[in-house]
Amino acid sequence: MALLAIAAAGVSILAVFNQIPARVPGIDVSIPKPVDTGDAVNDTFTVLPDPNPPRLNDPNLRVEKVITDLHSPTSMAFLDPDDMLILEKNSGQVRCVSNGSLQARPLLSINVVSNSERGLLGIAVADGTPKTIFLYYTESTGGDVRNRVYWYEWSGQGHITGGTLVLDLPGTPGPNHDGGKLTMGPDGMLYAMIGDLNRNGVLQNFNSGPGPDNTSVIIRVDRNGNPAGSAAMSHADPEFNSSLSLYYAYGIRNGFGLDFDPTTGLLWDTENGPAGYDEINLVRPGFNSGWERAMGPIQRTGSSESDLVYFEGSHYADPAFSWREAVALTDIEFFNSTTLGDKYSNNLFVGDFNNGNMYFFALDSDRDGLSFDGIDNARLSDLVADSGEEVDSISIGTGFGGITDIETGPDGHLYVLSLSGNLYRISQSPAAS
Repeated sequence: MALLAIAAAGVSILAVFNQIPARVPGIDVSIPKPVDTGDAVNDTFTVLPDPNPPRLNDPNLRVEKVITDLHSPTSMAFLDPDDMLILEKNSGQVRCVSNGSLQARPLLSINVVSNSERGLLGIAVADGTPKTIFLYYTESTGGDVRNRVYWYEWSGQGHITGGTLVLDLPGTPGPNHDGGKLTMGPDGMLYAMIGDLNRNGVLQNFNSGPGPDNTSVIIRVDRNGNPAGSAAMSHADPEFNSSLSLYYAYGIRNGFGLDFDPTTGLLWDTENGPAGYDEINLVRPGFNSGWERAMGPIQRTGSSESDLVYFEGSHYADPAFSWREAVALTDIEFFNSTTLGDKYSNNLFVGDFNNGNMYFFALDSDRDGLSFDGIDNARLSDLVADSGEEVDSISIGTGFGGITDIETGPDGHLYVLSLSGNLYRISQSPAAS
């Protein structure tokens, strides 16, 4: 099975790499209701034999393998209680899981460029009749490698049609740092993340570098790829503004996680560092994440905020949390469900690739940072995991393989996708129910 290489920790690794709602500037926040299905586990899936299952640190939770034999899966999306889609990076196949079974025939087979971190990478679903499915993938047209987002329609019963171009993004030089994560915002807009593709421009905080080029950014657009409302940032040069109107954030090296807090409507992401300081970030409109001048807290880098490139309306902020040694962070998920208990409801799960670890974080009372109450490690107060002991203190489980996606299912349980080809379900253990 072909796998994707991420550059992290300075080496080549196998990877794919309860509050009053706060109004986000420029966004009309629509807050989804948490899923509560009681104590029952969705029995649509058949639990599969697993001689070496992942290990969870909470005895009140259990993990079960429910799908296997996927090939380098990168992202997944639930369409309804009976259907979900899973993307395979290298084959370009969109696989359907219907009534708990992986269907033999793919819904789509896309001709993708799949070397390094390229391939079929991201999916997002917009509700409606029919549902709109957005796919992010790398393709070649006349020898020109591009990262593109298309939208399709799902009419149910295993039918997907269309393929209308939404975003046409760079693919070179790369071939890594393509990003690829997509998510729908509470404003109904599409958010897409692309990495730096090894470029050195103003969006990577080089003042004298080339102008905006759709790299190192989180893009916010409507279904047709048009800028969604007023721009978060502006520039004296009108030529700049035509690009800046697309950007919600910039200065991003590369990332594989995007999700909105279901109680505040605020966006969070994960970002990978080159040799360390993988990050969790709170991403407000106009956010400058600091790359290529900074990864992790800026005071640890030798740079200062004055070294960064700013546009009108932009701002820098240190990460909400970071890891000194790279773990290759992947997805981030606000668990919008009550089925695992109040401790987990609307709080954060984050995956990594290097260790096959899943991390859990509770948010603080303002929901703009993380809380470490109850964790017996005072050193986390600096918001950096500096040692293996500190990493272990925030880990809720391990042995998943390279985690690529984490999602709350319509049954209210947590699903974890691994590049190894397995889908896992986490639910409350019978003894705890």
